[in-house]
Amino acid sequence: MLLLKRGCKGEGENMKTWQRRFHQKMEWEKPNDTWSLTVEDNLSPRNPERPWHLYQQRKAFARFQCSCCTRRWPSAQVLILFHMHLDRSQRQGQVKMRVCGQKCKRCHGAKFEMPTFSQENIERILDNLVLKIRAKCYRESIANRDLADPIVEEDVEGPHDTTRCEACALGICYLSTYGFVIPASLAAASQSGQLAWRGADTESDWKLVCYVLPVVVALLIFAVLFSGK
Repeated sequence: MLLLKRGCKGEGENMKTWQRRFHQKMEWEKPNDTWSLTVEDNLSPRNPERPWHLYQQRKAFARFQCSCCTRRWPSAQVLILFHMHLDRSQRQGQVKMRVCGQKCKRCHGAKFEMPTFSQENIERILDNLVLKIRAKCYRESIANRDLADPIVEEDVEGPHDTTRCEACALGICYLSTYGFVIPASLAAASQSGQLAWRGADTESDWKLVCYVLPVVVALLIFAVLFSGK
């Protein structure tokens, strides 16, 4: 299990594992370009200024441990922010990464703890990141169905605690953004089903709303007309 610690420079052996695997994957996909991955604790959750692109890995599974009481808990609602940019003239790409933490529910004044990811989930998260880089920075045709669902490695009980979720505090957790209160077990189960929210970005969210909203309105009008007969 690999813990990703706070620190804008991404120091430590655990971050080196993320960086090494990311470098290997990008070297395989784009051998003519050089890419770097760094952690930034204060990375903006909103769309960055061009030519940077935003990608959100939603519903990743990880484990947390409180630094005060040592309580442990799993979560299938971990959100990871990525900002990515390719300088074509220099053939250099950059990715900035921010992992949203969670607070312990037992400790008063608890801080946001950083999660621990399994190696297999790290591989899937980085594979999704590489696909998004290909789509956004190289303009390749990549479908959302090509993205891998993170593995939910154990049962997660209880509703998602929006008051102790850093992504919810930033207003970017989909469970709070869309007004849902979903039991964690149901949210985790949707990973492998049709409700799975794979990697997402703001642009794709708006496209989804634009497509779904007219259908919902039409169905409501039809229901009203039909009930009046």
